[in-house]
Amino acid sequence: MPKKNHFSQTLALLGLSLLITTTACTSETTTPAPTDAETPTETPAETPQSEEAGLILTDEGLQVVNLQTGSTTPLVFESDMATTLDAVTQILGEPEETVENSECPSGPLTIASWSNGLVLNADDNTFVGWGVRSGDGDTPLTTASGIGIGSTRQELEEAYTVEVVDSSLGVEFSAGNLFGLLSSAEPTGTITNLWTGIACNFR
Repeated sequence: MPKKNHFSQTLALLGLSLLITTTACTSETTTPAPTDAETPTETPAETPQSEEAGLILTDEGLQVVNLQTGSTTPLVFESDMATTLDAVTQILGEPEETVENSECPSGPLTIASWSNGLVLNADDNTFVGWGVRSGDGDTPLTTASGIGIGSTRQELEEAYTVEVVDSSLGVEFSAGNLFGLLSSAEPTGTITNLWTGIACNFR
């Protein structure tokens, strides 16, 4: 009888030893859950400058407007084209195309164009003119008065003193130093082209 009790105690101790060993092995192979410090986090991207700035068309060039503060920076004609290109590129991205046109009636021009319809003209690295035509994008470029591609003749005349004539280009208008074409001479006719400064128009 005492031997049986001793054997039972031995089995009990052996079982306890196996349990402890198994538990130790299990705890060694368990991968701990990552802590907050170990969990990778995405670094937020910087706000694109195109969302912070915009362009306004003027009869003296362009204006860069800070959409947060409303402050403006002029990009005037007769200034360095490289400076103008850099400022516009930061807002619109790289131009889709830059070409040398030696056949412009006004003389050879370097012409940079964007998908939203904006065209910048340079003469010997000097910013001399811009043009706008229909292009991609939900927000067309406009003057400070809100006039741009798609504006009607009525809206144009409410904002400016306008002269409209039939020319070899079509229904052409002038509003001070702003020039352009209308789809028709009717009040509902819309602006299809807009330009100022030196342009490359073949009449």
